[in-house]
Amino acid sequence: MAIQDYAKAQKLAEKHYRQAVSRGAHPYLPVLEDLLRQSEIERQVPVGQFEIPISLIAGTANSERTSAFSGNFMPLLSCETEFAGKWSALYDSVQEVGVNEPIQVYEYMQRFYVIEGNKRVSVSKYNGAVSILAVVTRLVPKAADTQEYRIYTEFLEFYRIAGIYEIQISQEGGFPRLLRAIPNAGTDEEPAVWDEDLRRNVKFLYAVFENYYVSKNGPRVSITVGDAFLRFLEIYGCDQVFGRSSLELHRMIDRVWTEFRVLADKNPGSYILNPTQESKKVALMKMLPLTGNSVLHIAFLFAKDPQSSGWFYNHEIGRRYLEDTFGSAITTKSYICPESEAEATIEQAIADGCKLIFTTSPVYHAVSMRMAVAHPEIILLNCSMNTAYKQVRTYYLRIYEAKFITGIIAGSMTENERVGYIADYPILGTPASVSAFALGVKLVNPRAMVYLDWSTLEHHDPVEYFRSKQIDLISDRDITAPLLDDLGFGLYGIYGGVSFQLAAPVWNWGSLYEDLVRSVLIGAWKNDSNRNETQSLNYYWGMSSGAIDVACSSRLPSGTQKLVKLVQERMTKGEFEPFSGVIYGQDGKCHVGQDQRMTAEEIVRMDWLPDNVVGRLPEVSELQEQYRAFAKWHSFKRPEETA
Repeated sequence: MAIQDYAKAQKLAEKHYRQAVSRGAHPYLPVLEDLLRQSEIERQVPVGQFEIPISLIAGTANSERTSAFSGNFMPLLSCETEFAGKWSALYDSVQEVGVNEPIQVYEYMQRFYVIEGNKRVSVSKYNGAVSILAVVTRLVPKAADTQEYRIYTEFLEFYRIAGIYEIQISQEGGFPRLLRAIPNAGTDEEPAVWDEDLRRNVKFLYAVFENYYVSKNGPRVSITVGDAFLRFLEIYGCDQVFGRSSLELHRMIDRVWTEFRVLADKNPGSYILNPTQESKKVALMKMLPLTGNSVLHIAFLFAKDPQSSGWFYNHEIGRRYLEDTFGSAITTKSYICPESEAEATIEQAIADGCKLIFTTSPVYHAVSMRMAVAHPEIILLNCSMNTAYKQVRTYYLRIYEAKFITGIIAGSMTENERVGYIADYPILGTPASVSAFALGVKLVNPRAMVYLDWSTLEHHDPVEYFRSKQIDLISDRDITAPLLDDLGFGLYGIYGGVSFQLAAPVWNWGSLYEDLVRSVLIGAWKNDSNRNETQSLNYYWGMSSGAIDVACSSRLPSGTQKLVKLVQERMTKGEFEPFSGVIYGQDGKCHVGQDQRMTAEEIVRMDWLPDNVVGRLPEVSELQEQYRAFAKWHSFKRPEETA
């Protein structure tokens, strides 16, 4: 009988009521009119009639019926009331013919509040329904400078394209990333409206993900299901997940579960600034005599030929250094492939017996994560500062330390107190390099200004810009290669049309590679990860470990050479940090106070420049088209901030 089901529903209501009271929470349905004032609403927009997720029905629109229901929409009034009779009659009707007319709701901030149809929602929830037909009117709030409002405006654009309500994301920039993660016609700037097939596929995928995520106690992780779903898609890519069975998807979720815990950590990235004691501890099993083939096979992926690329040439030197250092204990092999062929190349390296793989460019970051998940039996590291994932450790060098030194040289050598700086991408670490150079200039020449320009901007030539400013002392790209000439390399001056080098950073990748390989050989590889269970790891080494140096011209004045040597020695001993003391930004604000120093995380993610820099950090849209995707993926903004 329906009245018996009412009694069961009432018990569920009373249980929820007691639990809410014990927590000091409101035990009844939230009321929309209590949440806002009319002045906060900019306009009402009829959205239409469609099925809405019952899980997103947050409460009722007005307070008339609020005490009749507990906060879970179950009925509180006794079985003898008229209300109980109507609920029971509705229950019988729904059992026979279903809900035969739509409810009416307001949608406010991606939640629904019932105007008419509270009992229909109650009966549907009791029956375990996941959706209900509703006529929806959207209440659009007035603009506000809050994260909640910004996320909601992103949702509105997502809904315009996707037509999906179910997915909730708590990260700013998350909804635009979700649109980019799901392939569709159109462009990043203007995606096409999803067709019904795509909408249905995504809804199915999300439903499977949500059910399994919740069943594995996902709610205990302090992120929304939508946040976790976005991370899942960005790791695997839609091509890998569409068309999979529920069981296959469950297994894929299991493989990346640790990534959800990392995402929930308030400090998700950990920077290892020097070799740790843990990485030097020999595992017990390594103390025993080894049998069989104990040679460690190592692969290096290069996106370009090292002979024509300074970046990859320096990594090639590091690879050769490993061979000289470890001899017959290892073998190394290099593979040259573009990003589009990286997955197949890594598969080939694994087939060739490689157990340790270095992908030596940030362009490989996404594919590195996918392959690490697919092959947990190998160790895969990516050269970037993008500490997004636990299962792929990243590595980089504190090049800003060398930039500070070259800034000191530039500040002491400039004759007109104007120094040029050519940067490439507005990505992680670039603002730190520019700023460190400018701080070095300012240390010896407080009146000198650093003019910043970019080599990747569309329809722009930095050389012409510097010529117009009469700038003849320039900091350019940091590295060279055998097939490249030395013009435009390091810090150089142009006098009488002749260019000559003054200094250049030295990237000693071999120092870092040696320590990482040794930790694998002695069985200590997992120690650093065990010490940082819910954090992704980045090896971020500098002068203190011998990984960074500066090559200086013998033409430098003796006083400048002495100053450079003194600062290098103190920096190597950890007694001097460029980003310490009082530092003012271009905005006039004091970003670093007296007796303060910036953390590694703050340095890597800098999004401001010192007050002696003339120039700015460009938007990704201002770059030449071929550089935009790379710059967007490795933006110095946090993933949740990147729209």
